[in-house]
Amino acid sequence: MCSIVAAIRQKELDMVFFENRDRPKELFIGNDIRRIDDVIGIYDFRAKGMACGYSLRSGTAGGVANILGYTGRKSRGVILLSALKEGKSAKDAARVVKEEVSRGEYSSAKYVFCDKKIIVSLENFGTKVHYSEDLKKRFVVTTNHFHNLRVGKRLENSILREKYLQTLGNNITEQGILKLATRHRNPAICRHGRTLSSFIAFERRNEIPQILYSLGEPCKGYRVFELGHTS
Repeated sequence: MCSIVAAIRQKELDMVFFENRDRPKELFIGNDIRRIDDVIGIYDFRAKGMACGYSLRSGTAGGVANILGYTGRKSRGVILLSALKEGKSAKDAARVVKEEVSRGEYSSAKYVFCDKKIIVSLENFGTKVHYSEDLKKRFVVTTNHFHNLRVGKRLENSILREKYLQTLGNNITEQGILKLATRHRNPAICRHGRTLSSFIAFERRNEIPQILYSLGEPCKGYRVFELGHTS
């Protein structure tokens, strides 16, 4: 289970991407934060790919939320990492995913990408794919159910988390995201025993990007990923 917020053209922030990653239904071995080429993100040891990340080259952030219902043989984390490495923009990264998942070899999921200009999302279930973009939209939230494809499971907790995330509105601040990420009241965003990691990418006008991460529950504190660091 995951909670994702993507926002652009905010009063204080040009772009912000946030994802709290919960324990997946599949076998979980472990995860860490690492930089692969120009992509920084949460790396899953079993999947050998990323649950979410940010490309220093293109300024694109992206993440994937698993949707129960269809099981494929290929890793969603691998295609997300490839999209962030290859894509020249959020739209281009989504194109990479769309071309690949339409073959029906990936488990059902929802992908979200954003850069300073646009937020795009993509849903896949088997060979069914729905792509959406709106140049006017400045704020998108995603949990673990579809909005457009009429398939997949719609878990009550996923719906409740989404409704709460939507209350953020179109005035998102750094402190607002940090407070959100550590929320314990129902519906909890920081879910003890379930939340494995948290990742936040901020962009401000005329400043270098900032990457915050937590390996474990985010209420225990975030660390700053130093952009000179490699793994």
